Amino acid sequence: MNIINELKSLLINLKSQFNDETPLVYEEKVISNKKEFVLETDIYSQNILIDIARKYHPEAKVISEELNNYHDIVNETEHMVIIDPLDGTHNYLYGLPMWGFSYTYFNESRLAVESYIGLPMLDTLLSFNKEKIYLHRIDATEQTKHIHLSPTNKPLSDMMISFDNQFNKDPIVMKKNFDLLIDNIFTTRISGSAIFDIAMMTMGRLDARIWHSTEPYDVAPVYAFLSQSGSIINLNSGEDSCLSDQAIIASLDLGIYKKLKSIGLE
Repeated sequence: MNIINELKSLLINLKSQFNDETPLVYEEKVISNKKEFVLETDIYSQNILIDIARKYHPEAKVISEELNNYHDIVNETEHMVIIDPLDGTHNYLYGLPMWGFSYTYFNESRLAVESYIGLPMLDTLLSFNKEKIYLHRIDATEQTKHIHLSPTNKPLSDMMISFDNQFNKDPIVMKKNFDLLIDNIFTTRISGSAIFDIAMMTMGRLDARIWHSTEPYDVAPVYAFLSQSGSIINLNSGEDSCLSDQAIIASLDLGIYKKLKSIGLE
């Protein structure tokens, strides 16, 4: 076995659970007056990913949403594996296919040197390792595909940009920015899953993704998959983004920040 095969096995098991079992709520939270659910599937996936981290990156500290140990990530000085065991939990709960998991390994210099995004309902595993990106299919008869990313330069009027779904976190700014996008770009999408959107950018199906109030486990893979050819910018400062930033624009379009600021995006 290797890490790719173990992650493929997790993909298969998660897809089977989604298709065959009724989701069970493990825990219910209230965040900003909104209900947030943790499913038993979240915990199952997390346990598998932690076991994988202990096997393949034993020197790394595991950071996860459900471990609730991501708040002081800015102070971490050791190797880290940041996982999101089930991104798009509410999609999963309501039977929508836009959900998956992520696993990203950062060295002591905070560089994302290895990353994986699993999308069970698309039978897809994306990998970033040694600065190369591959698309793996669950079907063993399909060949692994090497993805070559190149910077783009499009007018906003031709772009499809994905947006946050949790407007309650920063309602005034987010609603203003969303209205600006509606008026100035080709179209928007709100999938409800950050890693789904990162995968879609990597596969060339989305032009950009915007986060306003995010956490490291939501965005960790973008620092791997878009690190060589993309633009990952702090929405507030215009500087290169880092793991502790919460307002971020990610795109293969290197001029995306200036383009969005030109229409008044905050």
